Amino acid sequence: MNSVEFCLDNATVASTEDGFVVRENIYTRTPTVGYDLDLIYVECRFCGKPVLWEKGNTSLLLRASGVDVSQLDAECLILSEGCPQCLPGTSPFHLSVVRIASITPQDILLLSESKGRA
Repeated sequence: MNSVEFCLDNATVASTEDGFVVRENIYTRTPTVGYDLDLIYVECRFCGKPVLWEKGNTSLLLRASGVDVSQLDAECLILSEGCPQCLPGTSPFHLSVVRIASITPQDILLLSESKGRA
């Protein structure tokens, strides 16, 4: 049986042929009303492809990890350090929750100027 593991903070979750199972350190939090956690996009940081799993698994993973889900919204995404498509046979894949910031043309100009000598 093929198993792929994803780790986020204190949760390790296994995606198997039979489904998606939390393997370690799950504790429950009171669900917060607000943004639907299953709408958070999950992407491989290496190949840029989406990481897909069944509905409900993103919210399960986030709640099991201890992430403060009340702070998550449409500007957040989950990045995987690899995926079964670009690194077959590799496991576990570590996940990170990130917030996307908008960049203005002025920000790009500031970032392009060389600063320091390090």
